[in-house]
Amino acid sequence: MADNAWTLQPDELSLLLNLTKARGIGPMKIRKLIHAFGSPSGILEASPKQLHRMPQIGSSIISELQHIKSLDFGTTQIAQCRSAGVQIISLWDARYPALLKKIDDPPVFLFVKGDLSILENPALAIVGTRSPSEYGKQVAEKLVADLVAKNFVTVSGFARGIDTIVHAVTIKRGGLTAAVVGCGLDVIYPPENKKLAQALPSQGVFISEFPMGTKPDAMNFPRRNRIISGLSLGTIIVEARTKSGALITANLALEQNREVFAIPGSIFSPLSQGPHELIKEGAKLVFSIDDILEEVSVQGRLFSRQTMMAADTAKLDAREKRVFVALTEQPIHIDQLAAEVGMSTAELLGVLLQLEFSGLVRQMPGKLFSRL
Repeated sequence: MADNAWTLQPDELSLLLNLTKARGIGPMKIRKLIHAFGSPSGILEASPKQLHRMPQIGSSIISELQHIKSLDFGTTQIAQCRSAGVQIISLWDARYPALLKKIDDPPVFLFVKGDLSILENPALAIVGTRSPSEYGKQVAEKLVADLVAKNFVTVSGFARGIDTIVHAVTIKRGGLTAAVVGCGLDVIYPPENKKLAQALPSQGVFISEFPMGTKPDAMNFPRRNRIISGLSLGTIIVEARTKSGALITANLALEQNREVFAIPGSIFSPLSQGPHELIKEGAKLVFSIDDILEEVSVQGRLFSRQTMMAADTAKLDAREKRVFVALTEQPIHIDQLAAEVGMSTAELLGVLLQLEFSGLVRQMPGKLFSRL
C-alpha cells in the first residue's frame, strides 16, 4: 500500500488496528513503518534484519510485532463499528481531512459517525469553559449563528458549556458541525448530551481517535484537542481560565500555524483571564465575526484551492503526476525540467500542455513553467 492509497481492505485495516496495540509503537513509528514497507501486512512480513534497519526499532518491538497477527482487536473493532454505523478512516484513506493531515502528529485512525465530507468546507473551532457566564453563552450563540450564516463548519469538543452551545446552536440554525470527542463513539459523554448526540450526525460528524469502548478518561481530552484545532482554519476562545483545555487547544493551533482568536471580557472575571493572556501574546481580538473573516479569508481561499487541486491531481496519470510534483511556484525552464523528470522536451511539452488545460500549470514567456 503506497502512501497515497485509498480505503484499506478489511484484512489490512484489522492488522493496522492491531499495530496500535503493540507496546513501543506509537502513531509516528506506525507512519514510518508504513512508509518503509508499504502496508500493515508488509510490516509483519518483513524480516527481523529489515526491521532492525529502521530507526528506533529494536528487538523488543520486533518481538511485539510477531504477536500482532494473532490479536482479535482489529476484527472486533471493525465488527463493533459496523454494528454502530461507525466508519474507520485511516491516515492513508483519500477521505482523511486534508487540513488534519498537515499537523505534526495526525492520528493514524479516525473513528467517524456522520458525514466526514463536511470538512471539505472551511471550518472554525470554537472552544471555552465548561461553566460559562451568561455573557459567554450569549457571545458563543451569536458567533455560531454568524458563522453558520457564512457557511462555516463549526468544530468543538462536545464537552459541557461552550462546546455544547456550539454544536446545539449550529444544528438549530441549520448549519454543519464536527464534534471531536475524548472517548469511543459508542460512549456518550457527557451523558446529559444524549439527545444532542442523536441529532448531530444528521447535520455533521462525530470524530474520535479512540477505539470503541474507550472511556472518557481525563488524559484523553488534552490529546483530542490537537484534532479540534487541526481540522480548523482557526480556533476561537470564548471564555477560559488560564489553565484549561481551551488554552491547550489555542496553543496547539499556534503550533499548527493556524489562527487564534480571543473574545475579550471583564477584567474582573477569571473566565476572561485566558482570552486576555492570548490577546497579550498576539491572538486576534474579536469584537465581531468581521474580525474573524478578515484573518481567515486568505486561508479559506487557499484551503479551497488546495481542495480543488487535490481533486484535480487525483485524476492525473503517472507521467502527469511526475511532472506536476517536479514543478513549484518558481518558474523553471522546460529544458531543466526535462532533465529532472527524464523526458524529452517534445514529450514533456505535451504533458505540460495537458496540465495547463487542467488549470494546474502556467506557461510564461521564454518556455518557463510553474504551478498555479
